[in-house]
Amino acid sequence: MRNKNRMLLGVLALTIPLATVATLGQPAFAKKPPPNPVTCGFAATVTLTPALTAKGTPSSKGAEGTAAAHATYSGCTTATGSPGPFHQNITILFKAAKDKNWKSDGNSKKTFYLGLCGSFASTATVKDLAKAVKNLPFQGGVLKGAKAAEGTVGPDVGFTVSGTVKGGTYPTASKSASIKAGLTNDANNSNLISGCQSGPVNHIDIDSSASTVTL
Repeated sequence: MRNKNRMLLGVLALTIPLATVATLGQPAFAKKPPPNPVTCGFAATVTLTPALTAKGTPSSKGAEGTAAAHATYSGCTTATGSPGPFHQNITILFKAAKDKNWKSDGNSKKTFYLGLCGSFASTATVKDLAKAVKNLPFQGGVLKGAKAAEGTVGPDVGFTVSGTVKGGTYPTASKSASIKAGLTNDANNSNLISGCQSGPVNHIDIDSSASTVTL
């Protein structure tokens, strides 16, 4: 169960822009924003290149794969109205790595790989997730003091991130910003959790019926 939760954290972290964000879409809010808090439903689909597989794709040191995320914030509410919806297009870059499970995977100990499905279970801890969202760009501001934790999000296993947005369109009070994301319970994500044993995984879905963002 511990590895399953770590797998989920690694997957869900991909839906959040890291320090290696290449592109970031601009929100379609009005010029004068309504007062905080702004609470929205959160949905995201992440397209992975190359696809995740049990054995990964042989590559070289310094090579990069991409996780192109399209996030949608909808059903937004405030004390005075309903802004949005708005979207963010994000391209996250990730570097090739050696396979820590090279023996069981039938891989080379010295080769660098992209798209190793099993790497999520071995490296995606809560600490790693907290590092990933450090100084997260958020609507023209920056998420500071981010804290991450495993947990349930509605009916799903997922994660929560809390912090303070400083500057930008929607600055928040201390620790009042939050992201709650659950992994959609479908065949694709079940295959991902099992280590891609049923075939490649080229996308990841977040459960829009349970996930939320509060600014």
